[in-house]
Amino acid sequence: MSIFYDTGKETEPDDRNRVSLGAAVKTPEGVRYKVKQNDQGQILLDPVKLVPAYEAWFHANPERVAEFKLAVAQAEAGQLVSIDLGPDQDEDEDE
Repeated sequence: MSIFYDTGKETEPDDRNRVSLGAAVKTPEGVRYKVKQNDQGQILLDPVKLVPAYEAWFHANPERVAEFKLAVAQAEAGQLVSIDLGPDQDEDEDE
């Protein structure tokens, strides 16, 4: 569970209902925020990153994500397998 801390900044919505976060909040590059609000009026900005549409299928499939994480862990542990796919096409062209 995350702990909130006071940034020391107070703000109010402008005439278009926008709120400036100012320099007190550091936002990493490429991060957007989902805006959540509870019934007490508290607002939570939940950081999210967008993925390209052609990668969305992967992130929407928990089994694939788990397989990928396992593969990365195995590679990091040195559990690699070499597979001979036959001669390289570039080698055949040189002959």
